[in-house]
Amino acid sequence: MDMKADPIIIGLISVLFGILMIIYPYLVGYLVGIFLIAYGILKLLAS
Repeated sequence: MDMKADPIIIGLISVLFGILMIIYPYLVGYLVGIFLIAYGILKLLAS
């Protein structure tokens, strides 16, 4: 992943999580966990 695109991607995902938190508060915990695992795996593979 390009380091310049990371803040934009993280910003978009955080806005989506914010909207989902308002609509589906119980779903957000699972989505955040899945996102953190996926992001960690991508970072490990990129290094």
